Amino acid sequence: MAVVMQLVSFLSLFVSITVSDGIFKLVNSSVQLDAQTKDYEFDDFTWVFNKRKNIVRYYKNYPSKVYQEYKNRVEVNEKTQSLTLKNLQKTDSGLYEAEASGEQERIVAEYRLTVLDPVEKPVLNVSPQQSNGICNVTLSCEAQKLSVTAHCYSDRCDMKENEKAVDGFHSLSLYVSNSFIICNHSNPVSWKNTTMDMKYVKQFCPSNGVSMHTYCMG
Repeated sequence: MAVVMQLVSFLSLFVSITVSDGIFKLVNSSVQLDAQTKDYEFDDFTWVFNKRKNIVRYYKNYPSKVYQEYKNRVEVNEKTQSLTLKNLQKTDSGLYEAEASGEQERIVAEYRLTVLDPVEKPVLNVSPQQSNGICNVTLSCEAQKLSVTAHCYSDRCDMKENEKAVDGFHSLSLYVSNSFIICNHSNPVSWKNTTMDMKYVKQFCPSNGVSMHTYCMG
């Protein structure tokens, strides 16, 4: 029983008061990470990356020490202990924790940061086929490793709802809105789209053929 009580006492010295927050940022941007130090007296305070790399350490009544790798890249507010990381790169993705030590040791901030490149502009293509007087059109959109395809026929169009593909943080969708075909490529920090007027698609079909607008908007 005494061993159990000692273990509980030891664990209570390291108390987490925050829940990990997921943050997404664009390459070369900045992010501010805030700590929850209100009503907690501490003697030293450290921001740590991936549980092993110190970013900055603050000792009570002494200026903050920024470690070599992060010099000229971080700003520290010594009143609030917030940390600002500048010129973010994808290698900065990972877990950031703020550890405060006083009578107890506490994790007073925890963030999961993901740094992403801006997405590429998608490529939208039209491939028509004529067979027995019927106009079939294939719409395809590609971006990076993603591809989305939809088909329009003389009696129906498969693109009645968004066609979508997802790979990790990247999403590609193909849909029709207000007589425009839209292919949208996005991730949590950026988006780009390519649009095509439905009139351009209709010109691939004979004048007495299917109304692409009617069926693709259905």
